[in-house]
Amino acid sequence: MNSQTYKNNYRQHYDYMMLALAPLIICASFIYSARVLLVCGAAFVTARIVDVAMAVIRKQDIDVDDKSSAVAALTFAMMLPVSVPLYIVVVTVALTVMVGKHAFGGKDAYPFSLAALAMCVAAVNWPNEVFKAVTPLTDVNFWTGAAQSALTGSSQIKLGGLPYISTFDLLLGNHPAAMGSAFVLVIVAIGVFLLATKQITWHIPVSFLATCSVFALIFPRIYGVSRLYSLKYEILCSAIVFYAVFMMNEPATTPKNPRAKLIFGVLTGVLTMLFRYFGSYEIGGCFALLLVNATEGYWDRLFENKADDTEKEDKPVKVTVKPEKTHSKHQPETNGKKLYKKEPVAAKPVKAVKQPKDIDATTTLDIISRAEDEIDQVDFSTQTIDMEQALREFEERYKGGK
Repeated sequence: MNSQTYKNNYRQHYDYMMLALAPLIICASFIYSARVLLVCGAAFVTARIVDVAMAVIRKQDIDVDDKSSAVAALTFAMMLPVSVPLYIVVVTVALTVMVGKHAFGGKDAYPFSLAALAMCVAAVNWPNEVFKAVTPLTDVNFWTGAAQSALTGSSQIKLGGLPYISTFDLLLGNHPAAMGSAFVLVIVAIGVFLLATKQITWHIPVSFLATCSVFALIFPRIYGVSRLYSLKYEILCSAIVFYAVFMMNEPATTPKNPRAKLIFGVLTGVLTMLFRYFGSYEIGGCFALLLVNATEGYWDRLFENKADDTEKEDKPVKVTVKPEKTHSKHQPETNGKKLYKKEPVAAKPVKAVKQPKDIDATTTLDIISRAEDEIDQVDFSTQTIDMEQALREFEERYKGGK
């Protein structure tokens, strides 16, 4: 995939995510009043302003098509209660976009989920306001957010109680919870839509939900009821389904390899349930996601290396045997060079040459070497060699003969 195709897919993903968030915002506005639009508007505008301001400060072109910050801001808003003060939304979104995104290089370069990071920042600094759920279909002050608060189903489970919420209300989101994370049926329908349009894959959502379900089934927190009954409330009263669809499929923070995605989902599921069981906050999935985001690159590299090793093992190795080359200087070559002519010479008796006794082996080797060098300088392409004459000249020059 070339860079232009990747950019188009990246941009298309966030366009679809903006479209997917619209049904949740509409449902939340119907259940929790029009103040939902005010909270979402404050988050959206803050994210866009900070993006533009950071582009100016960093002396970069303003990318109007980059919707990653806006999608993260709206996702974060859907995890808040409708009564949240606006200053919390504005400050959290601004800090998250500046530190969580642009400090790491901007679009597609940040390692951590922006929505999860924003939720963790808000939960640590303003836990009373962030976890104060509102009873559905009650009056909410548009500007201040004053409303009748209630205890969420997750909080009741953590306190050892049993939420008395019907299955129908759990699926439709008609119970005290965050603005957009409780509409299970709507979220599932949105997830199917994103899968059908190939904006997300099944690997992370399915592995994450399966891990959380198995964990809740093996280690139930609600006593006195069946394990399946406990599993229903554990999954549907929390934002686990919301995490699986809206927060765990961001291109910049999740693996690309399918097997790496499965490991990513399983790890996040295990850590999410551990944080929910033993942590102080209900949003264990956000903290778990940030931790597993830090390992995203490792899983991609691990499975890429394994794939490369498998290809090397399956690929036959070609062995090329080169013919041996002779090292004789006077062997005729056929690679374009001229061959010297050699006339047949009649066999004649050659007189034996007597070597002086005072010539040692070293001197003999030097003589032969000099003779070979001089023979190399002869143009064999135009001359004919008389072996008898050559031996006679050799004897006269180097042996002191006549």
